Amino acid sequence: MSDYRINVRFHADVPAEKKAAEYLQTLNKSRNKFIVDAVIAYMYKESTDNEALLENIRQIFREEVQTVAVVSAPPAAVAVTAELTEEQKAENAKNVLAHLEMFG
Repeated sequence: MSDYRINVRFHADVPAEKKAAEYLQTLNKSRNKFIVDAVIAYMYKESTDNEALLENIRQIFREEVQTVAVVSAPPAAVAVTAELTEEQKAENAKNVLAHLEMFG
């Protein structure tokens, strides 16, 4: 990659820009190096802040989920009407009698 150049203009009527320009004029080191370091520090801070924010959100979510009781909805009631045939009724009666005879 070849050198990347950028020109920056500071407006004297914008207080923040005026303050930044005055500060750059007082530096005892390369303004270029200062600006490169400042951009890198800002990028690092931004990515660190985002990671910290995401980790805080994850932690809050974990804590909140631990306090929530998860209860499923009761199953829907199903009306079942079982009608036995006469043959099934007779078979049931026969089985009941057979079981009762075991005790007698």
